[in-house]
Amino acid sequence: MKAQIKAVLTELEKTQKTYWNITPEVGLFLNQLIRKTGAKKVLEIGSSNGYSGIWLAEALTHNKGQLHTMESNAKKRYPLAVINFAKSKLPNINAILGHAPEDIPKGKFDIAFFDATKEEHGSYFDALSPHCKMIITDNIDSHREALTPFINKVKKAGWTSYHLPIGTGLLISLPKSSS
Repeated sequence: MKAQIKAVLTELEKTQKTYWNITPEVGLFLNQLIRKTGAKKVLEIGSSNGYSGIWLAEALTHNKGQLHTMESNAKKRYPLAVINFAKSKLPNINAILGHAPEDIPKGKFDIAFFDATKEEHGSYFDALSPHCKMIITDNIDSHREALTPFINKVKKAGWTSYHLPIGTGLLISLPKSSS
């Protein structure tokens, strides 16, 4: 990882609690997962201040891939994410000011990372499940109650999910044909 990117990530780690960022451990896991799977097109729902997006986009540079990251908070989080993406100098980030699922870009995605309003995860899943090879959901342990309807929807749709107890908990979900 380039020194410039490491410096931005280190600076943003100081804001983890304010912006509900993933932990560095989760960032490294997602980065390695993207590299190892060869993912080329990733969608992040919930950019916040850009911390997780930088981890994702850095991994995608190794696969010649593109990150599409969405944030609906126009006053604070979206502008901050754009600034932090610029500081990272990663060329493969498409920052989208918009609300999911309405503003999700068209097309297929190798991976979607859900880290936004928990009660809306079911609608994200409905919009993306036909177009996505893998969905990773953050906060599966810390927000279990709010995410239970989403977890049930994923099961009912026939997807297979794997729980990883890192950070605030990750759920890796794959369509039945991929598991």
